[in-house]
Amino acid sequence: MRSFKSLLSSVVAVALLFVASTLSAAEDKSAKTFSWQDDPQAGTTDLKYGDQPVVRYMHAYDTSTEKRAHETFKVFHHVFGPGSEDIITKGPHGKFTHHRGIFFGFNKTQFEGQELDFWHCKKGEHQRHIGFQELAADEKQARMIAEIHWIDREGKPVIIEARDFTFRPLSGDLKGKGFQIDFESTLTSKRGSITLTGDRQHAGFQIRAAQEIAETDGARYVRPAGFPEQAEAFQANDKTEPNKHIDLGWFAMTYELNGRRYTFEYFEDPSMPKPSRFSERPYGRFGAFFTAKVSEDQPLQVRYRVNVITGETPTREEIQQRYDQFVAELAKGK
Repeated sequence: MRSFKSLLSSVVAVALLFVASTLSAAEDKSAKTFSWQDDPQAGTTDLKYGDQPVVRYMHAYDTSTEKRAHETFKVFHHVFGPGSEDIITKGPHGKFTHHRGIFFGFNKTQFEGQELDFWHCKKGEHQRHIGFQELAADEKQARMIAEIHWIDREGKPVIIEARDFTFRPLSGDLKGKGFQIDFESTLTSKRGSITLTGDRQHAGFQIRAAQEIAETDGARYVRPAGFPEQAEAFQANDKTEPNKHIDLGWFAMTYELNGRRYTFEYFEDPSMPKPSRFSERPYGRFGAFFTAKVSEDQPLQVRYRVNVITGETPTREEIQQRYDQFVAELAKGK
């Protein structure tokens, strides 16, 4: 009898161990897998890495009220803090309501003798999500290609944009500390020759930190060698110093939110139009702007990489090394 009980106990123990290991393996697999959660009715598409939220693509377009029209006149990506469920970027409220998450646009879009503002979008022009060309995810990466129309005040498309995001977990010394975001955008004209221009504060590819950072002017910056070493924002004046603080290649913004420190590393493809005028503000907006032309037979393609990191602020040397790797990957056509 004892022998039977002992055997039964052993069988139960083995079974429990098998179940536990199976659950553990499933959890490990889940923790290493990207997945999309699309909610067309809400106009949001969330990316998770296991249970960790990574980004939320905000693509609703709603003109039912003036408030909703203001909230949805441009598409953007919110970013979640690695290791938390906090959204660490700003939406359509707070200081400068047109600054939203990771966003891209130009306040002076010139064609056919007119000029539209796809930055502030105050007079009816807007960026509208049309649909997904691709929405894929696996254990290594996730990819989103969204078709976005830049639409004029009469409801007609001016530019057709393919906005391409690829997300991967950071590796090497930063493994487990955040995510790599590769941004590519292809702009094709629907209205002949178009000039994209503006200024470094109101055009280009930019990122805005959460509103809480603006309340304390808490953003600090890291730049390459040969550029200002101050941690505080370096604010170039476009009118008096238009060619100052240009062509940095990379810079980084760091700030603390809800007891955690986050850093955005911003890398620009060196083959893009020059000069590239870099902008940074103490309230937590940074990015770069250039002037370019786009036409139906000559689309414009831009490329950037953003690393989102939690923990201690990386050193200049560490960021430079990652930027050099980014440039090398571009040269190899990755």
